[in-house]
Amino acid sequence: MPIVDRFRRIKALGSHKIRDFAVRPPAPAANRHGLAIVCIVRNVAADIVEWIEFHRRAGAAHILVYDNGSTDRPGDVLRPYLDAGTVTILPWRLAGEDADTGRHITAQVTAYAHAITTFGGRFERMAFIDVDEFMVPNGVATLMEAIEQAGSPSNLSLPWHMFGHSDQETRPHGGVVRNFTRRAVLPYARPDILLGFKCIVDPCRVTMVSVHYFRTEDLGDRTANAQGMIVPHAARKRPDFFTSGGIQLNHYYCMSRADLSKKIERGPVNFASADDYRKRVLGNVREIERATETDLTAVEFIDKSLVRR
Repeated sequence: MPIVDRFRRIKALGSHKIRDFAVRPPAPAANRHGLAIVCIVRNVAADIVEWIEFHRRAGAAHILVYDNGSTDRPGDVLRPYLDAGTVTILPWRLAGEDADTGRHITAQVTAYAHAITTFGGRFERMAFIDVDEFMVPNGVATLMEAIEQAGSPSNLSLPWHMFGHSDQETRPHGGVVRNFTRRAVLPYARPDILLGFKCIVDPCRVTMVSVHYFRTEDLGDRTANAQGMIVPHAARKRPDFFTSGGIQLNHYYCMSRADLSKKIERGPVNFASADDYRKRVLGNVREIERATETDLTAVEFIDKSLVRR
């Protein structure tokens, strides 16, 4: 067993969570095409339409929404997309624990595994992100164009570009992207706190699912960035792996101060305690706000996409 895999196994066995979920990759459909986006949500109906419209402009073919017990009726705001067949909503509360060890299996991991094994054969790629994360084509017109430009790797890791409050006490009109344009200065002074990743994968090659990490048949424990550089998973935080080109993943982590309070009140989607979650979120926000700079990449993409239309 490679030393990286051995380390991950030892770490996983000492955890109260099952982080890595092995799956059998689905067979590719003869006509599979395009990029599907998978998200798990709870009470984000006020934000999800902007997020969907942005990613439709970016070329997403379909969006799978796993609803983890929302009470704000996301189906109401998503009705036009449901009727058009571009969005699918699945009620999803599947979380539990291994009967022998008591280790937790989160709803997020089970949703991702279900998406790959149930729907994966229909699509060339699947992206796994949250509604506060926007994949911005940077230097290209669409996300699939960026993937092809990177060499069409089966496992693509996108680093977080962490956006803060932008001096907003409450949510202004006009949406997230245009109102929150200040992010933590790059490179991060504390990448151990701020630097995380989300992934785009070829679902028909995925053999292991996690939230921030996947394994595929051809790359194994390796992954690529949006410039085509391939490294072992453990090396993703190397400075030379970080890129904003091709696809820039904007993480609108806290938005307004009122939004941050709601985020903390909403709590974690996994088994973390409310107090631990609150401390972690506030610590991340302090680090984001320590030094910020303006980033208009997403705004410029929207403006260009409107001209193209």
